[in-house]
Amino acid sequence: MVPLAITIITTNVYILFMVFRILRPDSSLVWNNKELRKRFPRYRGIIDDKEVARYIIAKSLCCEFDSNYTIEDLEKLLEEKSREFNELLKTSTEEIKKRNVASKNFIDLTEQLALRYLEDCMFCERQCSVNRITGEKGFCLLSKDSYVSSAFLHMGEEAPLIPSGTIFFQSCNFGCVFCQNYDISQKWKESKKIEDLAQKVDVKQLAALADRLVEKGAININYVGGDPIPNIHAIVGSLQHQTSNITQLWNSNFYLTNKALSLIIDLIDFWLPDWKWGNNECGKKYSGIDKYFDVIARNHKRIHDEGSGEIIIRHLIMPNHVECCSKPILDFVSKELPKVVMNLMGQYRPEWKSFKYPEINRRPTMEEIHEVKNYADDLGILYEPVS
Repeated sequence: MVPLAITIITTNVYILFMVFRILRPDSSLVWNNKELRKRFPRYRGIIDDKEVARYIIAKSLCCEFDSNYTIEDLEKLLEEKSREFNELLKTSTEEIKKRNVASKNFIDLTEQLALRYLEDCMFCERQCSVNRITGEKGFCLLSKDSYVSSAFLHMGEEAPLIPSGTIFFQSCNFGCVFCQNYDISQKWKESKKIEDLAQKVDVKQLAALADRLVEKGAININYVGGDPIPNIHAIVGSLQHQTSNITQLWNSNFYLTNKALSLIIDLIDFWLPDWKWGNNECGKKYSGIDKYFDVIARNHKRIHDEGSGEIIIRHLIMPNHVECCSKPILDFVSKELPKVVMNLMGQYRPEWKSFKYPEINRRPTMEEIHEVKNYADDLGILYEPVS
């Protein structure tokens, strides 16, 4: 049996870490906020090497199955092992570090089920039902292959998250008319030549990217895009080959199915989901998505109640959408997601095809931004440390 691999920060990485703290002093000062530390205990514990990342613990959980298992068999086993995993999380760090990697483990199980789902793809709520294993493509125009457009240490993320080891995936399951990353999410679809714009990666290459980001000083591995949802199978598979004790962070539009969320809910340490629209109609009009609010609310509730519960929700304040979107989202967060921290973002700018929609073809006013933040204050929502 192989011992669980826990990477210790080297002197060189520590020096880089301190340089980043000088460049973004708020990334250190933010931890003086007692309420923030209270809401992100495990994440902070992983940074300090006092806690063990969930994916490493998952490697020690034995899961026996074979190729004769049906999807239903695998789903039943996943549910059973999920309960066992959550009991394991209560074990002390010292005991966790003594555990060994199981030859067939929880990550093997989730990867196998993800690959089976890929044969009738239902990762996101578009549920295109194409066989991506054989090369069929749905809205995201991805087959079984994953493509990374860039991977680097990001200094522009929320203060507690930097330096963040961001891995940007090509393509997206949304069609936002104002997308600021339209070059990697949508525009390439016109030519369909993804190979000219991004690097195809397998699970080992993806893991190597993550490990190199750790060596450079990252305090989390941040899966973003585009969107990571179409790449769940590759991300889960890469965890088998990563070795560092580092937070796994899911940075996504969060429009994934219940079954897809079940694949990652136990493996992700920290959540950085988007929540743009406060109703289904705006989601349809500007992002091309059905039942937006219903799906996003459901998924946020699950990670809050069943997942790590360590969450920063990004809400982009949109012009002319304070009453219909910002306030309903804040109402839901206040009532249903008390552990959440929010980033109320005022940096919207017209991009991509927003010129076709006069009501959003401008930046939000200071009055709109202040109105949203004042409303959050009235509800007691924590946002200042990260906004």
